[in-house]
Amino acid sequence: MTLGLGEVCALLAPLSWAVAVILFRRSDQAGLSPAAMNLFKNTLAIALLSLTLLAMGHGPPPGRSLGDWGILAVSGLLGLAIADTLLFAGLRRIGAARLALVDTVYAPMMVLLSWVFLAERPSVGFLLGAVGVLGGVSLASLDLRRAVASGDRGVALGALMAFGAITGTGISVILVKPLLAEADLVEVIWVRLIAGVLGQLVWVTARREWGEVARAFRPGPAWRTLVPAAFIGTYVSLLLWLGGFKWADASVAAVLNQLATIYTLTLAWAVLGEQVVPRQVAGALLAVAGAVVIVLT
Repeated sequence: MTLGLGEVCALLAPLSWAVAVILFRRSDQAGLSPAAMNLFKNTLAIALLSLTLLAMGHGPPPGRSLGDWGILAVSGLLGLAIADTLLFAGLRRIGAARLALVDTVYAPMMVLLSWVFLAERPSVGFLLGAVGVLGGVSLASLDLRRAVASGDRGVALGALMAFGAITGTGISVILVKPLLAEADLVEVIWVRLIAGVLGQLVWVTARREWGEVARAFRPGPAWRTLVPAAFIGTYVSLLLWLGGFKWADASVAAVLNQLATIYTLTLAWAVLGEQVVPRQVAGALLAVAGAVVIVLT
């Protein structure tokens, strides 16, 4: 199989995101709220993307329809304001390793959404690979299900938040996939971020969390991890992630993105010292093997 630009982007995106998750986990230990961290990372990304657009000499296309503007706005609100805030809240409750296990539902969910909304028809190979993905998910997430069954509300709520974040992210990219074919990648990301930040500003104002947000924007020790996390996890990661969906089929890009599970589990163990048991590793490897089968077929 010859990898195109879309496949390369889809392979690199999960690595950048996994590194960012570890850095965000370190930033979370400074006590910043999920909403504050999310608003900080998105604001920094808007500044960087604005400079990128100026350097490229690009801007919004004059002929974009009102409906397309609405789709970009909804995608930004859902994927960057709501989903990412849920992700940080879930990360705080269950940690990076367990977050990686919940994230194994991403590929099958995206392939299903691509099938339903983008008419990307699954093959027999996909069905075989899906069995591997779902089997790996079941094996790897056994401790999560036990924790939920035993009444650990913190783990249950964190896993639910992480699942909600993955669902919101998936739907948000399916919405913009048809627009990516003809649109400028950087400009699409910029518009989505603008919409996401506007939504976040309304939320922070309604909940009177400006004091918490001010802590994130005030230079301090937390910036040692928060700034690189925002750069890698939003600016770099979004360019690679949406680049994968722009230049490759949504289902293929999503399956390659699933490598984030392996990256995050490895980094959570090596950097954060979070416990990763052999069963979780085996389940994650089985899920990724199923993803590889889908790509190869």
